[in-house]
This record gives sequence, structure tokens and C-alpha cells, in this order.
Amino acid sequence: MQVDADSYRALARSSPWRWRTLHFSHREGRGQVEAWVRRPGELVVRLSSGAEHYSSGAPYTVSRAAIVSTPEGRVEVDPWESIDPDPQPTFRPDGLVDTRPHDYHLEHGDPMWGNYTWTAMLDPDELSHDVEVDDVRSAELDGRELWWARLRPVDGYEPRCGCCALLWSEVAAIGEYGDDPDRLARFRAEGFPDAHDVALDVQTGVVAALQPVGGHGDRDFTLEIHEVDADLGAVFAGRSPRS
Repeated sequence: MQVDADSYRALARSSPWRWRTLHFSHREGRGQVEAWVRRPGELVVRLSSGAEHYSSGAPYTVSRAAIVSTPEGRVEVDPWESIDPDPQPTFRPDGLVDTRPHDYHLEHGDPMWGNYTWTAMLDPDELSHDVEVDDVRSAELDGRELWWARLRPVDGYEPRCGCCALLWSEVAAIGEYGDDPDRLARFRAEGFPDAHDVALDVQTGVVAALQPVGGHGDRDFTLEIHEVDADLGAVFAGRSPRS
């Protein structure tokens, strides 16, 4: 695939159709967690203490795991089975996504951990539009191919959540806090990053690293991918109605 701004944007919108399970470690200033995602809609997170948390469902809804009463008793069911099959995108000749179904993430987004930056990291469609993409380059880290670029959001940038934008910026802050001038003034006084260096993992389309450049910013993180599309039945056994 050609490494340029258009291909980078296409990769940023492609994640939902490039993998079904993912095992990774996530590192940021607050620490590290290990996680397993199984699409659609399941997540296990292991904290450094060893405690594990399971969640199910798109992050914009209540959990889809459910207990249903029947004449035979109470049973756990998987309401994901009742959702229509995934709507399909249109693909480019190189296999990356050209256009996505509108608001796909609302019904098919990955479960959230911590805040919406997590879901945007796993499906970074917000980087594919209304973002200036410069200095695109290919690099390899731990045997995985990454595409790096320097990104600057412009008017129209729509993060999953303005307070948890991948590209924390004045554009994102105005969208989220435009009706709160005092808070907006505080953010402006602190200063925003000038840009962000963001690496996408080519196989999966997820954000492998994000580094604010200049200004005030403490939202950097890295993702170390351990396995892609492995059988995670043992991880979800006893937690999931699909296990």
C-alpha cells in the first residue's frame, strides 16, 4: 500500500473490518493495563494489581449482557445476536476503507475503559476527516509495521467525545465547552498542543502511539499489540454468554 495522507486517513477508518480479536497492553501516565477485545462488544481488562474487569456492549448504550426470565428459569442471553449484520463499507483497491456506514460506532463500537479515548484508539475514525495529515512515514516497532503522521485538527473535527479527543486541541475544546467560557478560558491559559504525532498499526488500524507536540499535553499513550485474531475463548469463559 502507498504511504501517503489519503492512505493514512483510509487506514484510520478501517479498524472495524481489519480484526475481530485483539490482545494488547496499554500504557499511559496513570499506569499500564492488559486487555483483550472480542468483537462484537466484549472487553476484559487486567489491572496491574491482577484484578480483572469484564464489560459488554457498545460504549454509548447500557451493557448488552442480559438475564432473561423464561418458563424454564432465568437464563443469560446475548442480545448482540439480535442486531442486524454489520453494515458494510466501500473499499478501496488496496483493501482500506473508502467510506463507512454513517455513525457505525454507535451500534458497533468497542466497550469503553476509562473514557472515550479508549474507543477512539481502537477505531480512530475521527482521524480520517477534518484533520491535516503531514509527514506520513512508515516505521517498524517490535516487528509490527506502523504509519506515523503529524496531525492537526481543523474546523469540523468531530471526536468521539470532545473532552476525550484523540487530538486535544482548541477545536475540540470549543466543540465541547463552547457554552462554558470560564472553562474554555482555563484551557486556553494552559495551552494546547501544537500538533500530535500519531502512529497507526497497519494490520489493525488501531492507534499504536500518540504523542502531543508542543504546548500543554499529558495525554500521550502507547499500545503494545500481543495477538491479533487469536482464539480468546478461554479469556471470556465464564464471563460471556457467548463463551
